[in-house]
Parts: sequence; structure tokens; C-alpha cells
Amino acid sequence: MLAADWGDVPTWLSSVGTVFALIFAALAALAAQRVYRIESERDRVAADARREQVAFARRTQAALVSAWWGRGADGWGAFVRNASETPVYQVGLTVLDIHDPNVGDRIDLPIVPPSAQPVFQPSGLTASPGGDYRVEVTFTDSAGVRWIRDQLGRLSELRPEVLIWADERRANALRAFAADFLAAHGVRLRFHTEQIERLQERLVSGVDGDEVPDVVVGPHDWVGDLAERGLIEPLALSQRRREAFLPSAVEAMTWRGELYGVPYALDTAVLLRNTDLAPEQPATFEDLLASGEALRAAGRADEALVVQVGAGGDPYYMYPLLLAAGGWLFGRGADGRPDARRLGATAAETVAGFERIRGLGARGSGVLRLEIDKERATALFEAGRAPYLICASRVVSDARRAGLPFAVGPVPPFAGNEPVRPFVSVHGFFLTRRGRNKTIAQDLAAHYLTRTDVALSLYDIQPRPPALRSALDEVVARDPTMAAFYAECRAGDLMPSLPEMRQVWSALGKAEVELVTGAATDPVVRRLAQSLREALPAAELPAPRHPPESIPRKI
Repeated sequence: MLAADWGDVPTWLSSVGTVFALIFAALAALAAQRVYRIESERDRVAADARREQVAFARRTQAALVSAWWGRGADGWGAFVRNASETPVYQVGLTVLDIHDPNVGDRIDLPIVPPSAQPVFQPSGLTASPGGDYRVEVTFTDSAGVRWIRDQLGRLSELRPEVLIWADERRANALRAFAADFLAAHGVRLRFHTEQIERLQERLVSGVDGDEVPDVVVGPHDWVGDLAERGLIEPLALSQRRREAFLPSAVEAMTWRGELYGVPYALDTAVLLRNTDLAPEQPATFEDLLASGEALRAAGRADEALVVQVGAGGDPYYMYPLLLAAGGWLFGRGADGRPDARRLGATAAETVAGFERIRGLGARGSGVLRLEIDKERATALFEAGRAPYLICASRVVSDARRAGLPFAVGPVPPFAGNEPVRPFVSVHGFFLTRRGRNKTIAQDLAAHYLTRTDVALSLYDIQPRPPALRSALDEVVARDPTMAAFYAECRAGDLMPSLPEMRQVWSALGKAEVELVTGAATDPVVRRLAQSLREALPAAELPAPRHPPESIPRKI
């Protein structure tokens, strides 16, 4: 038997040496990598510590700047003190009445040097029994960082901008105040605009970084959903401050006892009538259709009536048609308010109402069509090619610019039915929980934008009944069209703001599309009922044959 050939000794020793060299190299590489990680972590920790040290030092200076209201040698005014060792610049003192944003004063100082004693700045305001003044101070520190100490004394670093989400029309109205806000606070307003429905979807789906909004402008039926998701946060307004708004507007923005939005305007669906084509308000929906068809037959109009539908449906404008046809969606509680625990989608009178809506679609008169969306509906009416338009207040300014003679009235009921009580929406400003400039956003929404002069300017740019009583009184007194609009708001019902309202509106939109395109009514109602059961499992379905008797309610 032959012995194994292990090679000569030098070769064997060389191979062993190579293996050990490789092992040592690997161990050295691992050690080097570990040292690198340790050093990198030390560098990161040191950098974080330096940043924290710089931030602490910066905040230390800012923390030594304060302002307050008081009486000086020359009367009442604001005291400001810079107890740090370096000057602060671009100092703005805003005197606020916590109950009334219409009362206030502004004092601008280019520099406040270090001082052991506060400096008194006289104000044009005087102490009064009803006044409760606070001083908000904004300033730039020696490192060029902007700060705000709010009326409650809370110190926050100011970012250079406040991001507002709104649809294009509201953004255009708010842009008019951007320069003024920048001058007063040293902060610019930036806007992100989309269709209002998309804004809610985008906020719910989530955004990060610099695109997280500070303020979102939208209707009150968002409140329950956004509050339950923790996307918006409550606001602190004094009781006297709340009383400056219509009670229903405050109610609309309240969820589980907390105020989540600052109301600024009301809206509802009305019948807009071209008074050259239709000089009289129709008493019934049958009269409306008959007069519209007569005008179309005579070549004076292209459409008897226009109602925006669009590819996905628009249930906000379908809802008054359903009421006009005798149907109902929500029952009523003992207080006369819509009760989402009682749904009427499968009630006999509601099914009959849906059948009437179907009769206005492709298998009937063709009044309701998917191609008539918001833009098309508005364009037809403004061009004088339709005598009637069911719309919200956004069309008022467009019709005025077009020089069109028009009047505002209620959507009439079909003969034998009760007057239509459309849903009323309250639009307002919401502060997001993840906003990066919360202090100044609160100041913007709760104080600056709710002054009477600002509310009136917002109205002039985009006419809507203001939620602020002082502005509403002036608008109703000088604008008969808006007085008529407000009358319809008072005759309507606040939209429910349940978290499930998005699903409810979505289900109604799908049902509208199916009916308008000619689907049989009964299967559509069954599918709608199933969707509503899934959205509101605790609600009663089917509902009683007749809804509870309507109880008048004022907004």
C-alpha cells in the first residue's frame, strides 16, 4: 500500500503560512471595520452633541426675550425685555385681545439691545373692563433664527413659511393676505392647491417632510374622520371668542366636545335662476322642468336644467333632488337634526325618489348626464344657455363677472312633497397635528383670518355667507343675493360629520352614476344599502316608511 504524498516540508509550511496570513488579514479587516464603526458613531454623536449645544445656546438667548402688557409712565402699552447678552432684531410686538381679534395693536422695532430692565412701548390701546390683552413677540436672534413667543408665553422657533392646503379658489382668496402676513410676522405663506376632495384623500394617505401642511381649508364634514385619525388638533378659543361666530358654525367644527376648526363661511345647494329666461321662481320641480323644456324647444336654451354630475357622481347636488322627489337619507332625532343612526335608503318613498332621479337620466329626459361636470354646468349657465342651475355659492362670483342677471332661490319640491332642506356645509381652517409651524399657524387661523376686515375681504374675493357674525351682518345688509343664500343656509341641515361620511358620499356617488346611466333602481338601492350597512353597521336599515316629521331649525 502506498503512503499519501503530502509534498515536501517547505511547500507544506508555505501553505500553512498562507492560510494563517489570510486569517490574520481577515481578522485585521474586521477589527478595522469595527474601529471605523466606533469612530463613525463617535463622530455622529459628537456632531449631534454640537448641534444640540448650538441649539441650546440659541434657545438660551431666545428664552431670555419676553414681552407683556402693562401700565407704564406714559399709559398702557407693551413691555419688552432682552435679558440676553446680544441684541435681537426685527422685533414685532402684537397686542391681542383674546376675546376679539378686531381689537389689537402692532409695534415694530428694528432692534432690542440687551438690557437689565424692560423697555416700555406705548400703545394706542387703553385698558378696558372688557379687554383681556396679551402680547405676542416675534424676533430674530443673533444667529439669524426667527422665534415667536405667543400670547401664553410659549417659545417656538419659527420656520420660514406656513404651508396651507386649499382648493384654487380659496387659495386665491388667501393669497391676497400673504404679503401682509409676511410683513407682520416675517413668515411667508405657501400654498398647495388641488380639488377639495383630493386634499382630504391626500391628507389621509399621508405626507412627509416639508409637504406636511400647517393649515388645511375644507368643509366641516371632514372633522370626525380627521379628528379620529389624529390628523388635526383642537383649538383653544375663549367662550367670548366663540360667541363671535354663528352657533351652528361652531357646532359644525366641534367633535366630541372639542373645537377642531375655525369656521369662516357657510354654503349650501340652491337653485340659481337666469332671470332673463326664467323671471319667476318655480313653485314645483314639475314647473321648473316644464318651463326649462319650453325654453329649449323655442331655441332659447340648450338645457332645461343643469346639475353637475361628472364621471364619479356628485351626491352633494343629488341630495336636494332626492329630497325634492320625496326621498330621504337620514332620519331626524327629537331635536330635528339629521340622525345617522336611522337611514332611509330603502324606504319606499326614497326608492320612488331614486326612480325619479333615474327618470332624469339617460333612460328618461336626459337632464342628468355624466358629461355635465362642474365646469360644464357652470359654463352652460354663464353663457345663458340654461335657465336653471343647482349649485353652491362658488358660481355667484363667476355669474357676476359674466354680467348675467340671476336670482337665488330654493330647489323646489315635486308636487305634494315637503320643502327641500339641503345639507349646509361650514368651511373652516384646520390645524394639522404634524404641522411644523404650529404656533404661527394658530395665530393665522384663530386671530388674523377671523378679524372682521379680513372676513369681509375674503368675502369680496369669494362671496359666501361669513360665519363671523359681524361680517355676516354687513354682508346680508349690502348684498341681497347673499342674503338669499344665507336664508337657504338657515333653512337647511348641517351635514353630519361622522368619520364614515367619506364612505357614505362615495356610496351615494356610485348609486347616482348607475341611476343616471340607466341601471334598474332596485338593484342600485340594494347595493347602496349594503355599502351603507358596511359604513354604518349600527344604523337602522331598512328605515320606516315615512321619516319623522320635520322640525324647523335655524342656522
